[in-house]
Order: sequence, then C-alpha cells, then structure tokens
Amino acid sequence: MPGLAPVPHHEAGPSVGRSGAASAPAVLLRAVSKSFGPRQAAVPAVDDVTLSVETGKFVTVIGPSGCGKTTLLRIVAGLLDPDRGDVSVFGSPVGRAVEAKGIGFVPQSPALLPWRTVLENVQLPLQVNEKAHLADGRVRRDPVEVLESFGLGNVLGRRPAQLSGGMQQRVAIARAFVFDPPVLLMDEPFAAVDELTREVLRHELLSVWQGSRKTVLFVTHSIPEAIALSDAVVIMSPHPGRIEKVVPVDLPRPRGDLVETTVEFHELERQVRMEIRRSWKPEGPEG
Repeated sequence: MPGLAPVPHHEAGPSVGRSGAASAPAVLLRAVSKSFGPRQAAVPAVDDVTLSVETGKFVTVIGPSGCGKTTLLRIVAGLLDPDRGDVSVFGSPVGRAVEAKGIGFVPQSPALLPWRTVLENVQLPLQVNEKAHLADGRVRRDPVEVLESFGLGNVLGRRPAQLSGGMQQRVAIARAFVFDPPVLLMDEPFAAVDELTREVLRHELLSVWQGSRKTVLFVTHSIPEAIALSDAVVIMSPHPGRIEKVVPVDLPRPRGDLVETTVEFHELERQVRMEIRRSWKPEGPEG
C-alpha cells in the first residue's frame, strides 16, 4: 500500500513512505516521551511515540487538543528536549539540522513583526543568520521570488496590519522557505482563518509543495485538510499522546482543488473519522 510500510523490529513503530533504500529517514522519532511540571507531579504530554517519515513525504498528525501534537513538533524542531527517546533528522541529531537551517517551522500564529514590511519580515531570517552554513549544497532563496510563488509579489511594501489573516499566514509560510529547508514543520497554520480562506490556503500550499516535495510534518484538527494534503494521517490518542493508527492516503498526485469531490476522498474521510472515533472513545464502565 503506498505511503506506509512496516519498519524493522528495532524501530517498533510506523514508517511513512519507506522506499526500501538504505538512506536514513528524513525524520525519525524513537520511543519519545515528554512530561511537564515538577517530577513528583509531572503531567505527560506524549508517551512512547515512534515514527519514521521518509524523504519527500507529507505527513499529517491529527488528534484532540492536549494530545501533544505541538509538543512533538517542538521536539523535532529542537525547541524542546524529550525526557526519554531520541529524534534524528536525516540520520543526524536534531541540533545539527537546526544549525544548518535544515528545518523550517511555521507556527499557528504568523508572528510577523508589525513595524516591518512583508519583504522585510521574510528577509529577517537571512539577516539574523547571515553566516549560517547550509548543508547539502542548498542556497538561500531570493525573498522576492519566494513571496511571488505564494502570490504576494504585489504586497511587498505593506505591513502586517494592512493584510488579511490569510495573507499574513502566506507571509509566515514564505518566511519558512527562504533557507529552502528539506524538512518543514507546520503547526495548524490555517487555524486562525475562516473555512473558505483555509480551503484556498491548503490548495495553494499543496501546489507549492508538489513543486518542491519537501518532507512535511503538519498538524491539524481538520480531517479534509489532512487527507487533501497528505501521504499519511497519523492519529493520536487523547492525553497523553500516543500514536493509535497511521492511515495511508493513496490518492494520486498531483492533486488539484477538485480532489475533495471524489468518491475515493470521501471514503478515506469516512475511514479516518471511524478510526478517530475508535481511538478517542472515552473510557468508562462497561454496560
């Protein structure tokens, strides 16, 4: 089945997009756990998560609020250290990928500086990391070119307050692309916009991604969004977060904006909903 294959016993978890090659996966989490709070009263956020994501795959993590989705992304981004387990990016420690600007991060909020123009906001990472060494022969991309690829070439001189919420989010995504990172982490990037804008944005992202085929780990609460974008949907349990199921999405690529009208799409949507209901069913007394 495309997009999903068993992993060797020592990895003990799902693998998305395994190609059979000997190269290391783009992202590998092994038995990762993380709790917050003092040791005596620590609250677990994620527990024993193992996941292997192969190069060029778009993988979405879906789960209820508080199940540790954002925590997982922050661990992969090197912003948090796991209590147990380890994480690697292309076979190397996360810290090495961060130093080489190999990971792009798009938060839920655009986090644009209000006193800087659109172009200046996208130039900021280049200015702050002027001497950063980029691995694998990558080069810094022209911010104007990146903004134009997201349909923002006509607003370069505007400030964030002059933009709609959807346009602000486009700027935030464009900013993550300036170092051409091979791995892109996206934490519910469309959550703050209306549903119609959200649909437009996800298909714009899909179009850009299909041209670059970066490895993406994406977090959302939207089932249609997860299916439209992804090679696989990772379903997490309620608190603490564990991987309950990986559902492969074998819809052909490239996918246009009509993919969500197909019978195959709706069957996958039904399957994911059923798995979610099974995984999130509250525990209680029988009978």
